[in-house]
Amino acid sequence: MSIDVEVPSGNFKGYNLNTRMQQQPDDELTKIGPGTPCGEYLRRYWHPIAMTEQITDLPLRIRRFGEDLVLFKDKSGEYGCLHLHCSHRNTSLEFGIVEQKGLRCCYHGWLYDVDGTILETPGEPEASKIRHNVSHGAYPTIEFSGLVFAYFGPIEEMPAFPLLDHMDLGPQDEMVPFLIPNPCNWLQTFENSFDPHHTVHLHTRVSGAQFTDEFAVHPEFEIFERPYGYFYTNARRIGDKVWMRFHDHIPPNLSQNGSMFPDAKKNAYFLKAGLTRWVVPVDDESNITIAWRHFIDGYDPFGFGDKSKCGYNAVDFYGQTDELEYEERQRKPGDFEAWVGQGTVSVHKAENLGETDKGVAMGRRHHREQIRALQNGERLPQPTDLGLPVPLYGGDSVLTIPKSNDDDSKTVREVCHRVAAIYMEGDKYKGEEREDFIVSSLKKLEESWPN
Repeated sequence: MSIDVEVPSGNFKGYNLNTRMQQQPDDELTKIGPGTPCGEYLRRYWHPIAMTEQITDLPLRIRRFGEDLVLFKDKSGEYGCLHLHCSHRNTSLEFGIVEQKGLRCCYHGWLYDVDGTILETPGEPEASKIRHNVSHGAYPTIEFSGLVFAYFGPIEEMPAFPLLDHMDLGPQDEMVPFLIPNPCNWLQTFENSFDPHHTVHLHTRVSGAQFTDEFAVHPEFEIFERPYGYFYTNARRIGDKVWMRFHDHIPPNLSQNGSMFPDAKKNAYFLKAGLTRWVVPVDDESNITIAWRHFIDGYDPFGFGDKSKCGYNAVDFYGQTDELEYEERQRKPGDFEAWVGQGTVSVHKAENLGETDKGVAMGRRHHREQIRALQNGERLPQPTDLGLPVPLYGGDSVLTIPKSNDDDSKTVREVCHRVAAIYMEGDKYKGEEREDFIVSSLKKLEESWPN
């Protein structure tokens, strides 16, 4: 008996490309521990590190920037962020006792104030100078609207807190915090926000519409530099409308985008963000997405939003966590699968970037420039260099613009540049005056556009 087995034919290159797959990660951008170039860069900024709802009458053990820490709120209402291990005998302060002022170690009763000052050393002789001679690690914290922020850099370089204009939109905006752990390097999670083309495939064509159907249209992608940071437009032709989504991209790790479930067929002028998001390293191989989900009156025309679904490892839009069964995530992958699927630390040398990746390339280039500037002793720019509150653009505008008979993509791009110029000119104003200027200017542009 003879069995014929046909040998596959084709251009198989697995063996030839094995060396490519053995290349190493880009340590300059991915290693974030104390003393590393990227770690020092990131430590010059304020970062949200936990939701206030996580902090009870017990200390909360966390890991951020490769450091083990304990976060607590003392009975006077002050938040503290301390190095995890007691300076006396290294016992973990996660088992400490929260007091009226500070946190007391369970082992021998040393009491730490929120700034690391040792207030008491029970059992030591009354004349002991030990509490004055020992320093315990602590980081400054600020609580704002359900998030606790910390600054991890040199105290003499501590910048002003970056109050964003989208952090104070008034009573019409309910900012609901959420926090999602991600088992991968911070950069690959953060870069997702500088890649609008993935929404066409990952969020629409592959699995069906995870947001709205209009995301299936490939966008015209335009990037604009600001005195600090970037914003970009991804615009789509929808009938007689040009729908523009503005994304803020504020280094090192802040991004904002528009409504999660927009109505791209209805005129809109300078709508605000649906999401204000930071990606904060836990260590080299994990990070947290920590954010506010904005629930703004009138911004959910289809009724898809659900604030009750936002919290720890949970948010009200698809594909952000690992909570679904593995088979379902294979059949309908989302953002989580895309960034975690790159590996624990993505190897950039194994990529093949194209035109659609120009945002990713620009972001990496900026990080690298700032890392090296810091190493050369230069001052790093801050979001607050743009003013306080920091004026941002994240949101949607939908204008009625007739379709061009020639190259309509050129028309869409021109609209983006004209609208971006209006947004930037609006930075001369603040609050309602800025809002009125931008909205009225957008309507004038729409009305004056040639038929």
